[in-house]
Amino acid sequence: MQLLPPACPTYTGLLPLITTLLQDRSCFRAALSKGLGLGIIAAAGLIKLPQIVSIITSRSSAGLSKTTFLVETFGHTYNLAAHVRQGYPPSTYGDFAALLLQNYILLVLIYAYSGQPTLGVSIVVGAISLLGGMCSAGFPLGVLQTLTAGNVVLVFASRLPQALANYRAGSTGALSAVTCVGMWLGATARIFTTLTEVDDASILAGYVAAAVLNGIVAGQVLYYRGNKRVSGVKPAPGKKVQ
Repeated sequence: MQLLPPACPTYTGLLPLITTLLQDRSCFRAALSKGLGLGIIAAAGLIKLPQIVSIITSRSSAGLSKTTFLVETFGHTYNLAAHVRQGYPPSTYGDFAALLLQNYILLVLIYAYSGQPTLGVSIVVGAISLLGGMCSAGFPLGVLQTLTAGNVVLVFASRLPQALANYRAGSTGALSAVTCVGMWLGATARIFTTLTEVDDASILAGYVAAAVLNGIVAGQVLYYRGNKRVSGVKPAPGKKVQ
């Protein structure tokens, strides 16, 4: 069975496999990218579960920006559709599908604990319908390519509101540290897999921006850990609220 990507020569047996990886740098790079991609997909299937559990156990969505999750869901939707329509390897986009499923659950929870359960369900139904439409051959591929060209803008639109909300509150509320750090690590790893397997500068730029912004949010979660939000009071810059 051929486990290595197409960039690698065929082999038979464990020893030839090891020899191939050690001697062929391009093969090693491709195999590493493939392995990272599969690992990212596996992690993506679990990465937002701590956030889901945090909301359910606290019975609160305090500190979570609706704008962040709405824009993020839209971004995952068109990026997944663009990858599928352009025939990229599943290892480069499987995490979009895993993250979307979890975002659907999070949106329902966030709106439910904000007193708008019906709106939350309606948004998720609309998002699923949009994904189906974008993945169909009838949806213009050029529109998807245009959307991916604006990935950097979308990343800032999705993550910046959360970062600003954290700063203004001096707290990260119900945000999960595991989820935020995991999102940062995943975006960072995707820079390498995109350089190796996807010839698209706009997708690469989106992952670079995501790594930077997710890193900022993850840093805030760790910095503000244990802080309690003080309603109506903005902490002085650099000062924690105890």
